[in-house]
Amino acid sequence: MIEKYQARAIKQQIDQILWEVWDPIGVNTIAPRDEYSSYVNRVFELLVSGANDDEIATHLYNIASDTMGLSGVTVKAMRPTVAALRTIEIPKNL
Repeated sequence: MIEKYQARAIKQQIDQILWEVWDPIGVNTIAPRDEYSSYVNRVFELLVSGANDDEIATHLYNIASDTMGLSGVTVKAMRPTVAALRTIEIPKNL
């Protein structure tokens, strides 16, 4: 089981990556810092459950296209964010 402090640290890293790398609406210089925070918990769940890159990319794509209503986004465009998320160390003792 992941301890709450580890989970909090991982979620902070996810939030930072969503803000700096993902930023599908391009607002990280003008919007409130918590613009993407509501998406952190599900991304965290995907990472700790062992979801593959395609599952994570598809999830991010669905947020951008369906929830945010953005056109022109692709699953492939989510790959840099997935790569950044993969740099987060997830404890093996889950």
